[in-house]
Amino acid sequence: MLCRYNIELSGPSPSVPRSIIPREELANWKHANQLLRDANAQAEELIRLTEEKCEVLLEKASFNIWQRVDAQLKRWERSRQTMCDNLEHYATQITNQAIHNLLDEIVAPQRVAALIKQLLKSQVDEISATLVCHPHDLKEVTHCLARYGSTVWKLKADTSIDSQTLVLKTDEGDFRISWNDMRNALYEQVRDRRIDV
Repeated sequence: MLCRYNIELSGPSPSVPRSIIPREELANWKHANQLLRDANAQAEELIRLTEEKCEVLLEKASFNIWQRVDAQLKRWERSRQTMCDNLEHYATQITNQAIHNLLDEIVAPQRVAALIKQLLKSQVDEISATLVCHPHDLKEVTHCLARYGSTVWKLKADTSIDSQTLVLKTDEGDFRISWNDMRNALYEQVRDRRIDV
């Protein structure tokens, strides 16, 4: 005959190891694993988005830095150009002042000698002419003509001619040379000359 037995399981005792895992607990573990996978996927997505944002911010920061560097370099270039322009201006002023001082320090006899030397350079052939000068310069003109060996020109003093001015009168016309005119022409040349830095 068949007998029927009922086995009742008592609640889990802390001292007895469990070999049977209840279905609810397995479902909870499965659900927990799914939550962990979802959390990992979300974390990876957040990391990817954060890295993309970091790259965008890094590019933006790099662009801003290069813009600022470029602006600073342009300011430095303008400053350097201004300094060079000022340097050119001051160098020209100093050169002009030095030339003015040197020319002003030349004594009258040397000025007359320079005029005669220039006059002799401009005359390829010595022609018969009259050299007119101021009476104050007559002695120095005579001395210079003798020193340079020019004896063809007749010498004449005239008070209507400025001091340190010579006029060579020929059949073809008059040639006038003056210390002040030479000095002013030199000043103009020096002033108009650009000094490249």
